[in-house]
Amino acid sequence: MLRNELLRIRNTYSFRLGLLLTESLFRKPWLILLLPFRFMNMNYQFWKNRKTFTPDLKNSQHGANNPECLMLFVASEGGRAACERAKDLATEWLKEYRNHLVIVSSNPGLTGFYQQNLSLYMIPDPKSKEITSPTQWNKSCENTMYRAIYTHLPSKFVFDGPYPYRGVLNAMEAAPNMKSIWIQSERTNKEVIAKSGPMFNETKLMDYVDKTQAKQHASKRNYRAITKKILLATGYGYHEGSQPSPSLILKHLSAFDDLEIIGIKTYTESSISSRISEQWGEVIDNPGIESLQAAIVSDNLELITKLHTMMVPTLCLLDQNTSPEAKKLINSLASSGAIFVAMWNDKTEIQLCIKALLGHEWNLAITQRGTVDRRTTPLHKFINS
Repeated sequence: MLRNELLRIRNTYSFRLGLLLTESLFRKPWLILLLPFRFMNMNYQFWKNRKTFTPDLKNSQHGANNPECLMLFVASEGGRAACERAKDLATEWLKEYRNHLVIVSSNPGLTGFYQQNLSLYMIPDPKSKEITSPTQWNKSCENTMYRAIYTHLPSKFVFDGPYPYRGVLNAMEAAPNMKSIWIQSERTNKEVIAKSGPMFNETKLMDYVDKTQAKQHASKRNYRAITKKILLATGYGYHEGSQPSPSLILKHLSAFDDLEIIGIKTYTESSISSRISEQWGEVIDNPGIESLQAAIVSDNLELITKLHTMMVPTLCLLDQNTSPEAKKLINSLASSGAIFVAMWNDKTEIQLCIKALLGHEWNLAITQRGTVDRRTTPLHKFINS
């Protein structure tokens, strides 16, 4: 707003005339002989620029992009998993003391996140009940995005979400010198890719499983490795408003004694919060994963791959929104053991799988040593490309 006002004042006729007279009569008196010619040139330039001048920031020129500045947009649809990827990327990118990271996010899980040389711009969740007009929300998103771009001049922009918002695309069009990368997940619709993909310089697909890096795990699970801790993360990776209720799972778990149920710090129904013994803020990189007896999760490939790597017996629950690509990858992991797959509406199958996960003999029997080595997050391979 201040820059717009300054541009408006500097382009008024009175300001230009005052500047011309001040230079000719006081600051540079030797130019007084050229005053008539300079006066005519000033009038010509004023009327010429008046036709093209606009106070819109999009038409203003700004400096060169900073190669040490990276910008990331974290969409709310990614849930807790997207927040963890962003925090992991921030740690990696900011290792260099000159690097700067700018995060614009509609994901409430990043509220209050802070690191040195990090700038965070939070905008409301577009699917929040408080948002009454998608058009106004996209306009607000566009303004926030553009002002963040104009302030920090990032050389690269990474969008992490299943589909780019219109406000994001509009802001990108105003910064043609900024390289844009869209990281797609298995949830990204092919029609959306065909429509929005050409607007980005590059599109990448998350590679959760690298089959060429299959290795033997260094340790072997035994009775001492089996604890009473169960990770219940059926909403991990989902938009908070789309999480299936885990009440059926808790009903089956109540048949077992001395279980410690671990939840995640995200949307939790008040009716089940009292049955959660512990809540994790970070899941993928939580050191407690290795000591879990079992896990019951949604179709989030990042978490499933990590659990498979750590040899934790896992029940993966699918629904009608699970993409064919995700089902294919999950079933591929399940074929090697340690992972059960069931549909949310198959109550009998879910009950049988839970019994297998929590039985010591079965728990050891379904664990296999061949696992996938996954040492970097999908975002890491793109930040220096």
